[in-house]
Amino acid sequence: MTPGEKDGERRIPAGEHHANPLSVLVEALKMAWGLVVLVALGLAGDFFAGNLATLVTLALAAAGIFAACLALSFVVWRVRTWELADEGLVVRWGLLNRRRLTIPYEHIHTVSMNSTLFERIFGLVALDLDTGAAATEGDASKISGLREGEAEALRAELFRRKRAAAPVGEKNLEAQESPDVPEAEQPLAVFTLTNRKLVLAAASRISAVGQAFALVVLLGNGLTQLGEWGLFDLEGAGAGIADAEIPALLPLLAGFVVSALVLGAVVSFVVNLARYTGWRVERYADRVMVEHGLLSRASRTVVVGRVQFVAVRQGIIRQLIGYAEVSAQVVAAPGESGGEPSGSVLLHPFVRLDELDAFLAEALPDYAGVLGGIELRRLGPVACRRAVVRAAIWWPFATAIFFGVHWFFGLSGLLESAAWLLRPVLVAAIVLSVALLVGLVVDALRAWGAARYGHTARELVLVTGGLTRLTVIVPRARLQRMSVSASPFQRRAGVATLSARTAASDAEGLELCDLPAEDADALLAWFRPRT
Repeated sequence: MTPGEKDGERRIPAGEHHANPLSVLVEALKMAWGLVVLVALGLAGDFFAGNLATLVTLALAAAGIFAACLALSFVVWRVRTWELADEGLVVRWGLLNRRRLTIPYEHIHTVSMNSTLFERIFGLVALDLDTGAAATEGDASKISGLREGEAEALRAELFRRKRAAAPVGEKNLEAQESPDVPEAEQPLAVFTLTNRKLVLAAASRISAVGQAFALVVLLGNGLTQLGEWGLFDLEGAGAGIADAEIPALLPLLAGFVVSALVLGAVVSFVVNLARYTGWRVERYADRVMVEHGLLSRASRTVVVGRVQFVAVRQGIIRQLIGYAEVSAQVVAAPGESGGEPSGSVLLHPFVRLDELDAFLAEALPDYAGVLGGIELRRLGPVACRRAVVRAAIWWPFATAIFFGVHWFFGLSGLLESAAWLLRPVLVAAIVLSVALLVGLVVDALRAWGAARYGHTARELVLVTGGLTRLTVIVPRARLQRMSVSASPFQRRAGVATLSARTAASDAEGLELCDLPAEDADALLAWFRPRT
């Protein structure tokens, strides 16, 4: 055991350090693959035309691009070093203009560990240091090309030195009273996903419509490109559709939509599975660390004091099975510019509602027990009527505009060249508009039925959303502004809109429409400072 190690703890040797040599290859691959793809797309027309010599050209171009990227990557690797000095972490880089950045240990707020697909293949990770000046430091405060064990040891060493560099009054009292406690900090609680919950989390988070739309756009672009290469007769296909009767097109259109949705659901499931694989949450005294990802590994460190509010989100599937995902809305510390992480940080992707308080008690104790100890109120019938009107009022106007535009272009003869496409588009537009109308009305009714509001002495709780339900828990100390507004129609109905804001830029879930005006005023009175 070396002098710098004890109890199996790995320490970082003194002196300057380069990234792992494998990072030269990784960075070269990251730079080269995009250029090779562009060259391949440029040669695709000649290849499909039967010119097999393009394969040789592509191979030579790929070899030349990779060699150039490899040389550049080696130079960058050679001149970039990092060192754990007494005054802080020192990063040096630059070939002609040599640069040096010193990051004092006490200025390091969080350390996140990430890895891209190429880095995962070669077993490398990168550390992102949040000092509150991420916008100005850029990649200078990032240490890439570390082995996983080395990265974990470096992160632990940075936090150890941060604690050692902190003023005496800010150090942990327990550490001062117990000098025999090992320097390696141990998590207070650890959460992971079982294989069963991993699959259910990925399946219940499927967004088939968005993925299907992206696939349809990709298919359209692909057919257009194949038409330009002469591999697909777009005009002939259009003429075949024009000759078909509308009743014959409906099964074809329905089959296409169903196929796109199924394929979109499969793609969404695979993406979610890759995202949630390896999920791990570690709770320390002052921070929460979240790691996840299969292809690209990501690690985020959230300082507990930066959490503005907690959001519990349920899609329609998770509402049926009684599960939810829990996220924390995080903001940069006062005086910071572009601090990281900020925004929404997913703490747990799949937790049972009856286990939610237990999870919060371990991860964020300040938010535990709130939902179980609060009496929430519902919106009145007038809110239901207004929600349905808001959801449906656009449909007659949109329908009139659509048919008016169609009549105008038909009258002027501008649609004659696209007559083969007109009837399927009309049918699809009518079907989709009716489906959208029904979906919006159903969502409005569910949102009204699920909406709740209430407060304890220290927390505000709002429940909003229909098909996707969002419950937010906001400590009163985190609220920076609360306002009540009412339009003329709302004043006539005796309702108002409540809006709340924290230091976080994201305000999703912090607004509730059409609650009784007297209840809105009561919440505003609760928020106002007491004299």
